[in-house]
Amino acid sequence: MTEWREHSYRRLIDAETHARPVLGMTPPIRIRRLAFMSADGGSDLRALHAQMAVVAGVAPEGPAWARQLAFSRDGRQVTWELHNEFATMTWSGAADDWDAKPQGIGLELHEKLLLVFATRIDVMPTDTIEAAALAGFNPLSLCYSSIFDDGAQAATDFHLDADGFTRFEVAAGRSGELRIGVIVRRLLEIETYRTMALIGLPLAREMGGRVATYENQLAAIMQQVGQGGDTAEDHQLSLEALHKLSVDISRTVEETSFRFAATQAYGEVLAERLTRLREHAIGEFTTIERFLNNRVQPALATCKAMEKRLSGLTEKVRRSISLLDARITLSIQTQNRSVLDAISQTGRSQYRLQLTVEGLSIIAISYYALGILGYIFEGLHEVLPFTKGEMLAVSAPVVVVLVFLGIRRLRSRHS
Repeated sequence: MTEWREHSYRRLIDAETHARPVLGMTPPIRIRRLAFMSADGGSDLRALHAQMAVVAGVAPEGPAWARQLAFSRDGRQVTWELHNEFATMTWSGAADDWDAKPQGIGLELHEKLLLVFATRIDVMPTDTIEAAALAGFNPLSLCYSSIFDDGAQAATDFHLDADGFTRFEVAAGRSGELRIGVIVRRLLEIETYRTMALIGLPLAREMGGRVATYENQLAAIMQQVGQGGDTAEDHQLSLEALHKLSVDISRTVEETSFRFAATQAYGEVLAERLTRLREHAIGEFTTIERFLNNRVQPALATCKAMEKRLSGLTEKVRRSISLLDARITLSIQTQNRSVLDAISQTGRSQYRLQLTVEGLSIIAISYYALGILGYIFEGLHEVLPFTKGEMLAVSAPVVVVLVFLGIRRLRSRHS
């Protein structure tokens, strides 16, 4: 029988396909969810995963062991799930279960992590939400709508209650158990992704002042480049300042890029989940989708704008460095040209001086040579039919030409 080597991700893909099954729920029922983020970069979440597996009675076996752990404890159905950068603890119980921190489900293991949000959903078997339940909400931010094509009603104000939980009221008398499970999951996802999307907003606001400082520093450096000196020292100081600014900006981009990217991703998932609610406002109240879009979308836009500012600032610094590098290169080329011109001028002067020296040398050597010939001709004019002056007059051109040719040959040999 033929056997194939199995891809290492095959089991993980299969596990992910069947993760988070929808469980039917029978009202009245109360569901709570807590979400925690890592306090040390992720190692605490990985350690917590193994600890929660022990609590759930699941042994971590193989590469595909569940990121979602489900178990029952003291009448509560508990689900713990490890996400990419946070973990959620969800449990359901009786509608009168007021214990916000029940023992025995592993909550104590989360004490060192960072609580991101806490939410509570009360599902009732009625067709409409009772007035007493609505009275507990802030009317200024109350979202009250029919959801899933009038299959249920949902209400919330997104405020924290006395236990620190946001509260949803759901009337699901017209929905079956499986549909109620879908409704609860959808509301939990909306609250999860709403919170995770908005985490980037405080960071974007904090970065506003820092980015403004970077922009001012860049403007000051470029103004100095335009108005300052044109020496190599001035250019070098400006270039060093630009490189330091580039390092600072790059560090800020590294600090924020993941969070801003995650914010946009969570925002997209949130928008998709809100659309799936298929809401219609009840009375004069707003829908959950409209309420959150009015608040989350500006936050997403703020994070996107800050991300673009950082990206644009990085590009401006890069162009400024390139511009200054080009200016420095041009300055160096100009200086080199001046040096070469000076060297060329010096060479021409030396050549003219050399010609002058050679001319004087020819005259001097010829003079001394004719002087020597004068002594020779002094003794010969008595035996020759020529006077000394006549012989010197005839010899002078020959001597000058011979000296000139000799010096020229000597110069050619040395060059």
